[in-house]
Amino acid sequence: MFAAIGRFTYRFRFTLIAVLVVVVAVSGVWGYFSLGKATKMSGLYDEGSQSVAVANLTDSANGRTSASDILVLIQADKGKSVTDPAIVDEVKADTAKIAAQYGAKGKTPKLDDAKFISYATVGASLTKTEADGTSWGFLSLSMLSNDDTQRGKDWDDIRDGLASDLQSKDFTAHFAGLVPVTSAVTEGVARDSARASLIALPLVAIVLFFVFGGVIAAALPVIIGVMSIGASSAIVYALTFVTDVNFFVGPIIELIGLGIAIDYGLFIVSRFREELAEGYDTPTAVRRTVMTAGRTVIMSSMLIIGALLCLYIAPLGLLTSMATGALLGVLMSALLSLTMLPAMLAVLGPRVDSLSLGWFLGLLARRGIGGERVKGWAHSATKTKTKEEVERGLWGRVTDAVMKRPAVAAGIVIVLMLALVTPITKLAFGGISQEYLPPTNTTRQAQDKFQELFPTLTGQPIQIVFMNATDDQINGVIDEANKIPGFTGKFVASGNATSTVNSSVDPKTPPLLYKGHPVTIQMYQATLQDPNDSKAVGEAVTWLRGLQVPGAKPGYRYFIVGGTPVLQYDSIESMLDVLPWLMLMLVVVTTVLMFLAFGSLILPIKAVLMSALTLASTLGFLTWMFVEGHGGSVFNFTGGPLMAPVLVLIIAVVFGLSTDYEVFLISRMIEERATGATTPVCIRAGTANTGRIITAAALILIVVTAAFATSELVMMKYVAFGLIAALILDATVVRMVLVPAVMKMLGDDCWWAPHWMRRIQHRIGLGEIALPPETKDGRPIDSIRPQSRVPGRAAPQLVGAGVGAVGG
Repeated sequence: MFAAIGRFTYRFRFTLIAVLVVVVAVSGVWGYFSLGKATKMSGLYDEGSQSVAVANLTDSANGRTSASDILVLIQADKGKSVTDPAIVDEVKADTAKIAAQYGAKGKTPKLDDAKFISYATVGASLTKTEADGTSWGFLSLSMLSNDDTQRGKDWDDIRDGLASDLQSKDFTAHFAGLVPVTSAVTEGVARDSARASLIALPLVAIVLFFVFGGVIAAALPVIIGVMSIGASSAIVYALTFVTDVNFFVGPIIELIGLGIAIDYGLFIVSRFREELAEGYDTPTAVRRTVMTAGRTVIMSSMLIIGALLCLYIAPLGLLTSMATGALLGVLMSALLSLTMLPAMLAVLGPRVDSLSLGWFLGLLARRGIGGERVKGWAHSATKTKTKEEVERGLWGRVTDAVMKRPAVAAGIVIVLMLALVTPITKLAFGGISQEYLPPTNTTRQAQDKFQELFPTLTGQPIQIVFMNATDDQINGVIDEANKIPGFTGKFVASGNATSTVNSSVDPKTPPLLYKGHPVTIQMYQATLQDPNDSKAVGEAVTWLRGLQVPGAKPGYRYFIVGGTPVLQYDSIESMLDVLPWLMLMLVVVTTVLMFLAFGSLILPIKAVLMSALTLASTLGFLTWMFVEGHGGSVFNFTGGPLMAPVLVLIIAVVFGLSTDYEVFLISRMIEERATGATTPVCIRAGTANTGRIITAAALILIVVTAAFATSELVMMKYVAFGLIAALILDATVVRMVLVPAVMKMLGDDCWWAPHWMRRIQHRIGLGEIALPPETKDGRPIDSIRPQSRVPGRAAPQLVGAGVGAVGG
């Protein structure tokens, strides 16, 4: 199959390039620049949870709770008070001006002025004076729209106007609230993503130049990376017409799509240059490249895509949106690397080494600059190393050293990685809040200050909603609820109404007997001292949901618990519930695909164990850095709980990438195995020939992710730092030390699988494993001289062009 693809890409190289450039360029520009406007702030909560049912009931009964949409803190200047008559009159006049401009009947309707709350009219209960004499009051502005995304757009339209209307020589206005905080997060994602891409591309190009030693070879993976981002963005933008897509999908496409595409491009171009160095002509080199590196790229992409597909069992749209972006980034990278890139290499041929470092040095030497030393450098930089020369290099020597004492090498690596795992005991999860903004962000500072001054008025209470309950039943539950510690006050009635339950309020309880029938609901609420403390929220919710209803009938649910903190808690719990199944699916998918590729049962099991070790070490590092807060002053963040959906994405991506590098390494060993090489020779040749490439690929992906680590948002930082930690560990000590050491200790058992499984693998195995013997122009050969054999190998089936020429 892969041989046919190689021949096809060479034969139709000009047509492929023309068609793909036009299609991807047009659709990519359309998708890339349109995607950001079409994504939504959706998918943050588990739609099947009890807290979502509370939100639906209360919204249908009383309308959306909007008191915390926009919170405006009024800070009086030093020596003044917000209750001074002049300031009160000015605030009243400014509020009237805002209502006339942005109220329901205003010139630009965005705000529901019927729900405005102002300390200037309510009085001293909405003011606070600090110990240093600073005087504060606040306004609450409600927005008209019931759609989260539209409220964000409306805020963008009016915030400058609000800031202008509330300017004063006597006080300063600070904006907080759910809408400004959410908007700051979404804007930060878009801004940081665009900046990171601009930083990453030139840095990656520079790294590739030194890896390949030439401009043309370095440019090819970058071209594939840009095209992958464009194609993926176009597909996701098309999806926004039929389903909601979370705003996080854009940066995930750019991070994963760009990094993986450049990695794949690196492997394809490196193998093509190696085949040319062995003496093959361009058509044969293209075909052999697709049969080897191309097959490995497809196998790698299948493993990463398989890992990402496991995320679709998650109940949050946020996570499935991110999984879609990452999945499409990997898929487009693989397809373009298997079609567009070989076609470009077919056109270039040996010119792939044009504008090389050796050429530049040679130009200097010809001009008499640098003398004989520069001439030597020019010759060394121009010459691509053959396979034999590579195996005598650094990674070959490292592998020899590891295999001399494999138990010692493996033991040292395992102990060091287990030490990194230890902080994981302090791992904590949280929902989206102002704490994901940097400490220097003005919106975060305003929200923090508001919660400090007015903790009971943040608009984030925990709610108890009773359905068809008697007064005695309600009083019995509320009396017990008021005994729970951690609240700023007692539960108070917040309304009652008649509503209809149209969805399940809790799938974990007996069938809901109210569904489809009118119910009388009565609502109570109280506010936690710290609504962002996930541990306190969890304890309160568990206690509340466990309360007994006096005189309850079996099968009836008389009350349900919700509110914004509980929405986040339920989402975290739902993610933790599916996490064991996710891990099981990752293990099964990885094992099955690697077995089909390599025909061994031991190698997939080893790969899973090593990927698990890398993952555990990475999570330990993330806990140490972001939960405990180490490095916060340097990288401008505050330690706190990790956002559960993003962490689950990291788990899938890290697991997939770990297995990805394993595939590149083992594929080369399998290729050697097919020539009759012994296990130690396979280990040495595979590690030596892929060591430099895997290290370079990891370095490039680190450069890409490091650009995203410059983001101001904590959630983007821990995605980036998580991938960086995993890459450093996996591409160095795991793949280059632990894998050779363990395989050396296993010996020939590495290749074991039951006979019945081998028969299945032979029947549906994923493509060619061994290259056919051939001359430099691709003609089959029947024999080679015995002296051409390599010590430690049986009679070879795969030969280079030079050996083929001797044999002829």
